Amino acid sequence: MKKILIDTMHIYALLTNEESSYVKLSQALDDEKISGVISVTTLAELLIFLGEDIYKKKVNELLSLNLEIIDTDRTIAIRAGELHMTYKIPLGDSLIAATGINENIKHVLTDDGHFDAIQNFIKPINLKTALKMGR
Repeated sequence: MKKILIDTMHIYALLTNEESSYVKLSQALDDEKISGVISVTTLAELLIFLGEDIYKKKVNELLSLNLEIIDTDRTIAIRAGELHMTYKIPLGDSLIAATGINENIKHVLTDDGHFDAIQNFIKPINLKTALKMGR
């Protein structure tokens, strides 16, 4: 089973989009064909994206998904600071990336170009590629 770090926008889409690709991703997570990992930073970002009206319901849905949520510790924080300083990646993305790198995860499901600068540490993949990995 492949471990994949999932960036915030794909978690947001997983919770709000009924497109067949996201239904397949949810199923692959449930069936443990993909081991999904998110940073605790994603929880904070989700509240901002979801908004006051629905965030509580959607966060409960997120917590019911078969995902591993990794807390930020000092090792992740230091690595995130280094990524931010060296590669000029926004701090939220740096925290997410540092989480994956610290967990020895090789791929991040993202459409965010900020991750391109660090593909030697963690390789960005799209949804189609992630679903193929879960077969």
